Amino acid sequence: VLPLASTATVQELVRVLAYAKFRLSKAEQDELLADYLPYAETVHIPQPPPTVPDCRDVLDLPFMHLAMAGKAQVLVSGDRDLLAISTEFKQVSGCAILSLNMLFTSAEIIPH
Repeated sequence: VLPLASTATVQELVRVLAYAKFRLSKAEQDELLADYLPYAETVHIPQPPPTVPDCRDVLDLPFMHLAMAGKAQVLVSGDRDLLAISTEFKQVSGCAILSLNMLFTSAEIIPH
């Protein structure tokens, strides 16, 4: 598994880690980022970004752009808006959108 990251998706990760529901101190947020980011491959998103299916949540667009620009095989997400358009997204990108649970129970497990 090779995680992909873009400027926009890292900015969203930083924003989400600060949510009160996670109860993470700034130091804990920084530590999580330091543990994750060195393993992620940075992907440049072209301008204009790849065309993706319409999604109810515009904050999900950078993740679809990243998956397409990075030629990802799977976009792992628990986001209901993304999961709702998984079939359409796979048709245009070749990339499946799967929840973590679906990833481990799916017949679509990625070939080695």
